Amino acid sequence: MKLNFRYQDKGTLIHNLNPFVKLAWVSSTVLLAMIFEHPLYLLLLFLVTLPVVIAAKGWPEWLSLLRFVFYLSLVIIIINSLVMYHGTHVLLEFTFEIPTLGQPKITLEAICFGLGMSLRLLAIVSAFTILNLTVHPDDMLLAALKLRLPYKSVLATSLSTRFMPALIDDLGRLTDVQRSRGLEIDKGKLGQKIRSRGAVLIPLLSNSLDRTVQIAEAMESRAFGAGKTRTYYKEIKLTPLGLVQVAASFLPFIFGLFLRFKGFGGYRYYPSLQKINLNWSELTPMLILVILLLAILPLAWGSKGELKNWRGG
Repeated sequence: MKLNFRYQDKGTLIHNLNPFVKLAWVSSTVLLAMIFEHPLYLLLLFLVTLPVVIAAKGWPEWLSLLRFVFYLSLVIIIINSLVMYHGTHVLLEFTFEIPTLGQPKITLEAICFGLGMSLRLLAIVSAFTILNLTVHPDDMLLAALKLRLPYKSVLATSLSTRFMPALIDDLGRLTDVQRSRGLEIDKGKLGQKIRSRGAVLIPLLSNSLDRTVQIAEAMESRAFGAGKTRTYYKEIKLTPLGLVQVAASFLPFIFGLFLRFKGFGGYRYYPSLQKINLNWSELTPMLILVILLLAILPLAWGSKGELKNWRGG
C-alpha cells in the first residue's frame, strides 16, 4: 500500500477536534519532553501518543516516519558514545588518541544518555506527527494567526509542512520512473546504490526548485503583501466547550511543572547512572500524568457535535 503523507480528513474523533485543542495537547507533550530527563517519563510520553495515533487512523504514516527517526536515534547513540568520555563504567577503551578529544572510550553512561535523548526525540516527533496528520494546513495557518503570530512567518511554516509530503511523493514517483527504465536502485553494493540514488536525487532537486519558483510566481500574481488587511474564506471559532478542552489539554504541562518543582522527572546520567526506584511514590505521579494526557480521547468523544461550530459553519 502506497502511503500518502498529505493531510487526509479521515473523519475520526481526533480529526474533528478543534485545532486549538490539538495544538495545546501537542505543545504540552513536547514541553514535557523538554523538561523531563528521566527515561521512564520520556518513554511514557512517547507511548502515550500511540493511542492517539490509532484513534486518528494514522498508524501506517506514523510508523513510516518513526522508522526514519529510529535510525536517527541510533546515530545519536553512536555519536554520543564516541565523543562523550565521561562516566565511571567503561565498556571499551581504545589505545589511540584523537586530537582535542583524547583517548576515546565508550562508557555505559554515554550510551544511556544517548538512549534518553533518543526517547526525547521520539516523543517530540511522534507528537508533531499527530499534529501534521490530523490538522489541515489551512486550519493550522488560521489557528496560528489567531494567536497573533506574524503572518509571513506562519505562511512560511505552513508552506514547509506542505512541501515535505510533496517531496516524498516526488521521490516515490521518480523512483518508479527510474525503475521502469531498468535502473536497479536497490541492488548492488553500497557504492552502486549511492550512484543509483543519484539518478533520483538530481531530478528531485530540479523539481523542488521548479516548485519553489512556481509558488513564488503564484504569490506575486496574487499581489502577496500588497494589502494590510486580509480576509479569510473561513474562520476558526473557539466555543466554550473548546475553551474547556484547551485548558484540559494544557493541564498535563501544568502538572508536569509541579512535578519538576517537587523533584520528580529528573535523572542523573553522569558521572554514574542514578538508580531507578519503581515504588509507588514514583509510579503514582507518572500514572496521573498518563491519565491527564490520555484525556484527549474522551475530550474528542465529547466534542462530536462541535465540528460545525469551530469551523464557522
